[in-house]
Amino acid sequence: MPSTTTAAASYPKLAALGFCGADDSVNHRHLILLGKSYPTIEWGILFRPDKEGQPRYATRQWVCRLAELLRQNDVATAPPPIRLAAHLCGSHVNNLLSSSTDTSCAKNIDTFLTELYNWGFRRVQVNATAVNGVHTEHLGEKSTIQSFLRTAAAHLKLEFIVQKNEETLPLWNGLLEQEALPENIVFLHDESKGTGKEASTWSTDPQFVTSSRKIVGYAGGIKPVNVGKVAQDTIKACQESGGKEFWIDMESGVRSKVIGASGKEEEDIFDLSKCYECIDTICELGLIEHPPVLQ
Repeated sequence: MPSTTTAAASYPKLAALGFCGADDSVNHRHLILLGKSYPTIEWGILFRPDKEGQPRYATRQWVCRLAELLRQNDVATAPPPIRLAAHLCGSHVNNLLSSSTDTSCAKNIDTFLTELYNWGFRRVQVNATAVNGVHTEHLGEKSTIQSFLRTAAAHLKLEFIVQKNEETLPLWNGLLEQEALPENIVFLHDESKGTGKEASTWSTDPQFVTSSRKIVGYAGGIKPVNVGKVAQDTIKACQESGGKEFWIDMESGVRSKVIGASGKEEEDIFDLSKCYECIDTICELGLIEHPPVLQ
């Protein structure tokens, strides 16, 4: 296990601590406060039009308000004041993966990605799985691979995350067969697909450490009770795969059911208390630091 003094020098660097599923149950300013206090945090927001407004899927109004507050707090310069990642599902992914053959799909996804950038997002995860509302029957076709590459090339200021799992094998295998992948395409090992299923092992396959940054991500059943062990195990996995940087991401593990305003029905919320439990553990491992006021 890395200590505070040796983590930076001897082990792969934790590039991002991802919490996915921020939605309308969250206070914007609370999110911003934590994001500014711990710059390694990356808030993931799921975008799936047919589920907008449901738990895990923020409304457009909520996202616009977050972007407005960020602009009020900081001038519109790069990098943005907090880290934001858009996790695309449903029609957004279908448009992206058809963009080389369908001009309307290309226009729709390019417009949306430009909007995301203007809102402050700098990373985009492509969840190309059936459970996320995506048509997966053509993932390995040449046109699909070209559509992904076209989109990445058209939006070089965004980093595109390929959700790597058994279901998406045709897509990621097709990408890896390219002579050279663009620098803004990276891979996330994630068999869970947002369902909370814990990973039994973490991949050490070096072919997924592709960019010059030597970065790779890990997800699957991460939550407050296991985040410390996961961090230590993924450090080792990243190192064995030849990586220099890694990130971990969690979704189901930072949600809670609470009694709603009616006092009867349970509400499914994005739980910032659980997020902070994870932050505290990662700080104890010496991978990130508390702000001075809390040291």
